[in-house]
Amino acid sequence: MPTAMITASASVLVAVLVFVLNQRAQIRQERRQARLARVNSQLRELCGPLNALVEVNERVWKALRDSGLPGKAKRSPSGADRDWRRWRSQALQPVNLQMRDLIVEHADLLIEPELPQALRDFCAHATAVEIVLAAEADGAHERALIAHPGAPFATYVREAFLRLKHEQQHLLAAVNRPCEVRAE
Repeated sequence: MPTAMITASASVLVAVLVFVLNQRAQIRQERRQARLARVNSQLRELCGPLNALVEVNERVWKALRDSGLPGKAKRSPSGADRDWRRWRSQALQPVNLQMRDLIVEHADLLIEPELPQALRDFCAHATAVEIVLAAEADGAHERALIAHPGAPFATYVREAFLRLKHEQQHLLAAVNRPCEVRAE
């Protein structure tokens, strides 16, 4: 009789242990799925579109430089080249405004708890250029008070996008793994 009790107790203990381990595995799996949903939102609603727009603007900017973009002196308010103003107002600035709006509308999806400096500088620049374009429409020529942050902005966006893509791939692999413990 004692052997039967020991066997029964061991069976109950194994069943309880399997249940507890399955519960813990299920909780971990649910956490991974919740994190994956967050990362997917960050990529779909902010970092993915922002990265694509940065790449577009960077490509246009490089093409402008390669084609003989007037130097900064000729882009000054008094000596602004007409072609430069057209590219700035029709190609670069509309995309800048899209990026600014994405950042502002989806700031809750940023990786960091606070708006990174490169994004702050970029949003301020996009707004400053809006003022320049409004002044030009009135016949005045002004220089933007806030310069484009340049490489730090593009680097931040690319790195954030790649970091989230890497995390997404890692989470997808983890979510797709079976997590159940079975008693043998």
